[in-house]
This record gives sequence, structure tokens and C-alpha cells, in this order.
Amino acid sequence: MPVIRRAAGDFIGYCGLTVGRASVDEPEIAYELFRRVHGQGYATEAASAVLDAAAATGRKRLWATVRPWNAPSFRVLEKLGFERDHVSTEDGVELVWLTRLLR
Repeated sequence: MPVIRRAAGDFIGYCGLTVGRASVDEPEIAYELFRRVHGQGYATEAASAVLDAAAATGRKRLWATVRPWNAPSFRVLEKLGFERDHVSTEDGVELVWLTRLLR
């Protein structure tokens, strides 16, 4: 889903669930925002809304994958209660898997 700032009304990125590396029952949260808005809390706010929506559908767990160098994404996910689970390699790229149980 698009992430649009209420006050400015501008599109600044996306946030949602994907099944690409995960499953329909336990999807992966994904987000990407323009650099100009990094560090302003928008990723945390958008991802929190997606967590609430996922929980409302009855899902029990979500996944996230992050490349090891992406410290800002780790901070967002850790604020939201995600914990590191394991590391894998996909097409020669290392991915850190995090997970979070939903209520």
C-alpha cells in the first residue's frame, strides 16, 4: 500500500505484506520509503498499521527479511517487537530473517 503523508499529501513510499519468501498464513512485512523522509518515524508508523491489520485478519506471525547492512530497518523492526530468527542466502545475498508473533 502507498504511504502518503497526511499533512503534505505526498507519496513517500510503500508498506504492506508480501508472500514472496514467506506464506499466506505467515507473510513478510515489507516497506521502502524515499531517503528524504528517513529518520522521521514514517516507516515505524506505517509498519505498525500493517501489523494491526495483519492481526485483525487472524494471522499469528509475521516475518521480515533485511540485508545485514540495513541498520535503520533493523531499528524499525526491533521497535515493533521483531526478533532475529535466522540468516539465509538468496542469489548470493545474505538475508537476516526476523519474526514477530501477533495477538
